[in-house]
Amino acid sequence: MLDLGSTDFNLSIASVAASQLEVLSNSLFDEWDAYVDQALILPDYSLFLQVEEGSIIGRGHIMAGAKALVIGLTAYGGLMSGVDIVNKQLKSTNRFLAEQAQTIFACPDSRATVRKRGGAPASLQRLFSRVQRGELTPDEATILAQSILGEDESEIPGFFEVLSKAFHECPNLPKQEQLPFDELVEELPIELINKKAPKTPKPRPPNIPALHYRVEVWRESKGNRKQTKVTVL
Repeated sequence: MLDLGSTDFNLSIASVAASQLEVLSNSLFDEWDAYVDQALILPDYSLFLQVEEGSIIGRGHIMAGAKALVIGLTAYGGLMSGVDIVNKQLKSTNRFLAEQAQTIFACPDSRATVRKRGGAPASLQRLFSRVQRGELTPDEATILAQSILGEDESEIPGFFEVLSKAFHECPNLPKQEQLPFDELVEELPIELINKKAPKTPKPRPPNIPALHYRVEVWRESKGNRKQTKVTVL
């Protein structure tokens, strides 16, 4: 299975009871699942959501087999445009999960931290960009693409030949000429500002251990039933 991307969120709000955490996590998964089904045009994929209390710390992850991903990438004509479209679809699903988590757990923007990571489609898009900028040759980009998708190469016979052709055909971006005075710019020394030594913090009393819960909700494929697991940490 290939990593298609993930979303981490940290909601600095009060903890909730284990039963409520399970209900809210399942509600978040169901809404995310329904959105992905409409927004991501792949024949199959898996979804995984993990939510812990403490504040509310969660992560959503999307994966797919190489064959399913390639079907999606080649559904829009040119491979370069297909990579761009699928990557935008994945970004949309990541954004929806983060926004919906804040809504379901009633967390304002000021108390939410979100981090999104791209997966295989984002990596392929970066390769196209590097070829366009002249940082990689098409053959070098093809080799790097094989390192991204290579473990499942048997599922996608002929795909790398198509991908290599797309790298060779993608248009080059115009290069920006360096202005003469750019070479004369010198870095100015940074003056250090003396600051008072920080005060030694007072020791805090030891925290009393408390029970924390983790909820995991996942669907291994579009045709499989949703599964849920609650763990005491």
